[in-house]
Amino acid sequence: MIDANVAVWTVLPTVATENLDGRLTDWHQQGHQLIVPDFWLAEVTSVVRQLVYTKTITMAEGNTAIADLVTLGVEIVPLSLELCQSAFAWAARFQQSKVYDSLYVALAEQRQAELWTGDKRLV
Repeated sequence: MIDANVAVWTVLPTVATENLDGRLTDWHQQGHQLIVPDFWLAEVTSVVRQLVYTKTITMAEGNTAIADLVTLGVEIVPLSLELCQSAFAWAARFQQSKVYDSLYVALAEQRQAELWTGDKRLV
């Protein structure tokens, strides 16, 4: 399971703060399915837009990155009441005012999956 930061770092290694060389290929070769909550595409698009806005990447690079993100082969999992309630509890544990980051944790817990995140608040 990957969060938005790790996904963007995968398609834009020049902006990565973590070394992900070959990690995605390894996961696929090992038969791991990448899972994400259903708001993931909106979140990764927002991250890419921020990179364009701050002139870290060009608009053309941003468009390419968004196109590349949808080819990562992620399984998009719809939100459910159970998942949202779990995320709500995780957000309280992390003392966060919003549940977005905690939805990744809750989904990883639900699927008994390893979570790869670029969010230092969750590490």
